[in-house]
Amino acid sequence: MLISKKHHFIFIHIYKNAGSSITEALKPLIAKEWRWKINLIFRKLKVPGLNLQPFPAHVYTQEVIDQLGKDIFDSYFSFAIVRNPWDWQVSLFKYMQKEKRNYQHELASKFQSFDEYIEWRCAEEVRFQKDFIYSSEGELLVDFVGRFENLEQDFAEICQRIGVPSIQLPKINVSNTKPYRSFYNDKTREMVRAAFEPDISLFNYSF
Repeated sequence: MLISKKHHFIFIHIYKNAGSSITEALKPLIAKEWRWKINLIFRKLKVPGLNLQPFPAHVYTQEVIDQLGKDIFDSYFSFAIVRNPWDWQVSLFKYMQKEKRNYQHELASKFQSFDEYIEWRCAEEVRFQKDFIYSSEGELLVDFVGRFENLEQDFAEICQRIGVPSIQLPKINVSNTKPYRSFYNDKTREMVRAAFEPDISLFNYSF
């Protein structure tokens, strides 16, 4: 999650939806705003480094509203990126396998196949993208929802709306380069459709 007082935007980072690329592209805009504050905190805690995000990376919008207050939050331009749930699961699986620092890396290394991962995911840990940006009553809380599948055009619109020149997005944390459909069979395709139906219907996705 990123927030800029100067450019008046809040980016809600839904994981594995190009959030790292967007964060890297926009960080220079906010570095001067938060550097002094974060450095002061780090000095007090005796922790080295610099974190330009004053909120957790993958915070829910409702949590940000609860901390800032609705009037303040609504005064910012807020946005997020969503992704086709079938594609999202492939990217999550590949990232869990590749990234040793990921807290589920050890779990992912035990799966013998993508099919086994999907069976676990759909039975044990279903998380919805919608929960990041919708209230429990079903109200959309952000101003703009871009799509991973239309990333360049949607990010260009985001840049326009926050009043900065169009920025080239770097490619960071790319987990998969194969077509996501190639990972599925009829069974796993249907499992994801059933488990992630709220996201599929809300964001109008299909396999």
